[in-house]
Amino acid sequence: MLQTEGHDKHNSPSILLVSVDALKPEFVFEQERLGVKLPVITNYFVEKGLTAGDGMKSVFPTFTYPCHQSMITGTNPAIHKIVNNGIFDPLGEHLGAWHWFANTEVKTLWEAAKENGYWSASVAFPTSVGARGDFIAPEFWWDGSALDSRFIDAVAKPQGIIAEMEKEIGQYAGGLDLSDNGDAQRGKAALWMLKNKIAPVISEKPFFMSAYFASFDESAHQYGVYSNEAARSLEKIDKMLGELIEEAMKITDGHLIVCVVSDHGSLDNTHNISPNVLLHDAGLVQTDENGRVISWKAFSQRAGGTAEVRLADPEDKEAADALKKIMDQLLADENSGIMEVLNGEEAKKRGGFPEAAYVLVSDKGYELRDDVTGDYCRTRLTQKAQHGYNENFPEMRASFMLTGEGITKGNVENVHLIDVAPTLAGLMGFVLPDAEGRDLLKQG
Repeated sequence: MLQTEGHDKHNSPSILLVSVDALKPEFVFEQERLGVKLPVITNYFVEKGLTAGDGMKSVFPTFTYPCHQSMITGTNPAIHKIVNNGIFDPLGEHLGAWHWFANTEVKTLWEAAKENGYWSASVAFPTSVGARGDFIAPEFWWDGSALDSRFIDAVAKPQGIIAEMEKEIGQYAGGLDLSDNGDAQRGKAALWMLKNKIAPVISEKPFFMSAYFASFDESAHQYGVYSNEAARSLEKIDKMLGELIEEAMKITDGHLIVCVVSDHGSLDNTHNISPNVLLHDAGLVQTDENGRVISWKAFSQRAGGTAEVRLADPEDKEAADALKKIMDQLLADENSGIMEVLNGEEAKKRGGFPEAAYVLVSDKGYELRDDVTGDYCRTRLTQKAQHGYNENFPEMRASFMLTGEGITKGNVENVHLIDVAPTLAGLMGFVLPDAEGRDLLKQG
């Protein structure tokens, strides 16, 4: 545990937060069984660090963007309002836009660190466009081309930092490339940030920096959670993590704490189910001759193993009655793949989807999709593995690991994703005002 003493903000340690998307605790603690070798994680965290042996409970839904904003604010999605990866958009009016942006409801760790005497930085972290920090290279994309770099450069802090970075590392991985190659660029970008922006100013004050790796999650989506491809992606991430820690230790003279976490776990799919097919059949969704949605009274938007169902007009009693009938049928049908149907208030109390009429939570392996036509249920999978499933499933548990100055080897229990931000804030000597989670290192 931490040796708790009074904090001197001028002498507080620098903090490096690294998110490894979908890293399940078993890959940390059962490497031999799973055929993976993670020497960096083993050396720094398993053998020397404070870890959550039984994992960390994620938020509702267990989906990447809501999770990352919860990770950086200490609040649930219902509070920070980033409730899904993509913006709710049945008609496609926003052209596939995601919630790229830092929330405007509560304070982020980036902003709080900057206000409390830290250099604040981020590289490729989901939900970081508009983050209030000093050196922010956000995740954003348009088409995967060089246009992405120009857009990102325009919203980066300071403007011009991406163009400067790319002269040395090549094209910054904006977010569309989630492959091993994309992660290699994320690793180079994070190293570049440490060497070229943090190191020259570290004598003035410590830093807080967030970084992100996506390829383990992407390989699992494509090949399965326990595939050889996913294991190899994780091993590459482990190597890059070692390079980041080594550089951060060097520029801080070891006055550093490193936190490695994941946003959620993952499990292998068996079926795809599409509630919008039922809504379409009931006349609640209208399509043109090409199957494109042209109007809707109710629509279901996926979040992996969860789906948010909204009414276009909550006062439309006829549509509300028709929707309720479908929801009741799904819950009653033991073959529907739906284990829970929550109403809006129940979903909000669980921490997510404050604008929903209903939220569907599926059985293990039944990934929810947005298809409007075709079969409701099929075994032809879109992705081999998925998350977004019930946050109480053990397969959805995330990882939490802490190492560095003042941290001794140990196990911490009852960890929640919303505990990450207040714990790191405590290490930096301040309290995150809006956090719903707890400081895991605080005594008493």
